[in-house]
Amino acid sequence: MGIFDQVRQMKDAFSQLGNMQEKQAELQKRLAALHVVASAGAGMVEVTASGDGNITDIKINPIMFQSKDSKMLEDLILSATNEAIRKSKEAMAHEVKNILGFNPKDIESMMNQMNQNGNPSV
Repeated sequence: MGIFDQVRQMKDAFSQLGNMQEKQAELQKRLAALHVVASAGAGMVEVTASGDGNITDIKINPIMFQSKDSKMLEDLILSATNEAIRKSKEAMAHEVKNILGFNPKDIESMMNQMNQNGNPSV
């Protein structure tokens, strides 16, 4: 991809920023309504995260409290929490792309690629 193609892509991306406040409000509304769930230990621990990455719920099967292996429970909680956060970030990126029509990280990647190719910053 040549420099002119990259500049045209950036111009197209920036032209889509026109109604940014409106799009930002819609994005916040969607993210607030979005919830992802992750589990660990065959469902023994379940963690729910909101679209903005906040942990909103943790469910632990009562059987886990009968075990004297607290390290296993800690590991399951960490695993489910990390997976819920990962899913939340993925869902957030998907929503951002749906609303804005592009992923903001794409602009950053294009800028970095242009800088690496010795082209001046825009």
